[in-house]
Amino acid sequence: MRRAALAAVVLWAIACGSTGGRPLAPDAGGSSVGTPVDAGPDAGGPDAGGDGGTPDAGPIGAGDWRQYRFDARGGSASPAVLAAVDVANLAPIWAAPVELGQYVYTQAVAADGIAVYTTAFSGRVVAVDATSGQELWSKTLNAPIATACGGSNQPGFWAAAAIVDGVVYAASPDGNVYALRSADGTQIWSTRIADPTAAGHGEFVQSSPAVSTRFGRLYLGVASSAHCDEVAGRIVAVDLASGTAQSRTLVEPSQQGAAIWSSISVAEDENLIYATTGNRIGPASAEPYAQAFLALDPRTLEVLDHWQNPTPLENADFGSSPALVDAGGMKLVAATSKDGNLYVLRRDALSKGPVWTYPIAVIDPQNPGVGGDPTGGWGSISTPAVAHGVLYAAGGRTPSGEPGSVVAFEPSTGRVLWRHFTPGYVIAPVAIAGEILAVESSTPDGSASWLEILEASNLGLLRQFPGAVATFAGPSIANGAIFWTDAFGHAVALGAPARRR
Repeated sequence: MRRAALAAVVLWAIACGSTGGRPLAPDAGGSSVGTPVDAGPDAGGPDAGGDGGTPDAGPIGAGDWRQYRFDARGGSASPAVLAAVDVANLAPIWAAPVELGQYVYTQAVAADGIAVYTTAFSGRVVAVDATSGQELWSKTLNAPIATACGGSNQPGFWAAAAIVDGVVYAASPDGNVYALRSADGTQIWSTRIADPTAAGHGEFVQSSPAVSTRFGRLYLGVASSAHCDEVAGRIVAVDLASGTAQSRTLVEPSQQGAAIWSSISVAEDENLIYATTGNRIGPASAEPYAQAFLALDPRTLEVLDHWQNPTPLENADFGSSPALVDAGGMKLVAATSKDGNLYVLRRDALSKGPVWTYPIAVIDPQNPGVGGDPTGGWGSISTPAVAHGVLYAAGGRTPSGEPGSVVAFEPSTGRVLWRHFTPGYVIAPVAIAGEILAVESSTPDGSASWLEILEASNLGLLRQFPGAVATFAGPSIANGAIFWTDAFGHAVALGAPARRR
């Protein structure tokens, strides 16, 4: 099952006035996002951490967050400087949350002085001033997506944008990839990569653009919009200069399955790209590239090596993108599955199978032959992160009964280094910068969420910020600010004043 199905029970129903038993909290006209649970007179503000005099000049840290999971490699870690000691002084840097409207499922990206959001349902690309939150420009790139079995819906964006070399790249629900000028949103080019009509089985791009300037291309996957009408999975490359698209289908003619609704990871130094794929349709042996790790040639898109998860579960695909990590003299790739396991393989020997696995979450005991629904807290689609020589992975309900967790591993052996139990299930990637790790989690009924700031060196809790509704968008960290958006589109940026030297 592709990502659209994950939130369909909760989110399509909301749009129709029903939540299918898992309601999100009604919008009370505001949001508690950005209010720390330990807030008090000394919890933040422009003078926090200073000497009580003139505010310090700007936030600490440096560095952009240009793409989903930071860059085309996708490690979800920024080299920016953000110290654990600064977390006590985190406070909103905007006067009020940016109200993007219902709904937002995607990670913010920030560069060139702007933060860019994409919205579900309304299908907008929105650029705001990263320091003030003032909207600078927006562009609506929306269209209905239809299938013969599911009718017509308008999901909007389920893919984050990317900002590279003054250009915003966005994969739109109308089946096009757009290149827009970051300064004002004007269009440079667009190119068709998917068919959102019923004749095209409602193809839907949920894969965020992975932009490689070295290869001069961006990479995307194509997935389905309705579980009743799966598409033939494809991987697509788009030339950055011309917008010319190239694609390769991952199943035989007349077959469906092996959709890619995760995002591509680009190993420029290896001249390879890596992908994880969606459900098989029928026997696994008939679709070897379904529910699988793939290594592909970045020029031809030919599959060079692969490993297929042999699980018999009917819904155990990879919604997690592959994370690349080098450790112990090995080049490794990791991803979580909706079967609840974290899989770690050698990049130079995918076909040999996992070096190690770890049960990060459990599947729904009421559906033991199906697999996990991550929006119910089962299994995992949270993409692992890599920093400080450590692999971090997260997911839903744990084997020991907690709502969710973040676990830090020694990558070469799978040895657990530290563990943090979250108050809800984790669905999005964590974000790491300097000494801190940011993780979102939500309740299965969608009534609450949390942004937690952990110490990356031991996963100790430093701060917790509550949200009024579920969060599907992962946090991002850029230029000393932590960007977080809940499902109702309340977007905030948290920062700490610069420490005096």
